[in-house]
Amino acid sequence: MCYEKVRVMAKVSRRQENSKDLGHYINNLWSAFTLMDSKEDIRILFRDLFTHTEYKMLAKRLEIARRLLNEESYEQIIKDLKVTARTITVISNTLAIKGEGLRKTHDKLLEMEGKYQKYQEERQKRWERRSTEGLVRKSILGQVLKAGIKSADKAIAKKRKKISAKQSLSIE
Repeated sequence: MCYEKVRVMAKVSRRQENSKDLGHYINNLWSAFTLMDSKEDIRILFRDLFTHTEYKMLAKRLEIARRLLNEESYEQIIKDLKVTARTITVISNTLAIKGEGLRKTHDKLLEMEGKYQKYQEERQKRWERRSTEGLVRKSILGQVLKAGIKSADKAIAKKRKKISAKQSLSIE
């Protein structure tokens, strides 16, 4: 039987702390997150608060929740994210029991991704339109030039005929 090593976050001290103080610490943590002005500020705070492993673990847990909400299979999640079934089960249980925060985050990320996708599609259409318009202009310009040259040739030929017709024939 194969046992996998499970990495967990650092343990909290077993010494009893004052629940009022702990509540204050937790409130400060939430306030710290909400007071950040940008994604970059939050990224810096996360890097300072969490180890690289904890940082990756949190990101993977969020991605597991999103994939479960998208009804992706355990097998696919295990394969893509290199996580254990136990980790997926923990997140699945969280979603089954509560998970409001994960659901809300997932919905907001979906909304943001949808807006970004729409922006990308519109950008692609504008680019294609410009490219197509450029090709059409070049094509039309080519046609106009061809038609103009043919027209000019016809006009020149016609003018020559008129000049030729007006010339008197000299008899020698």
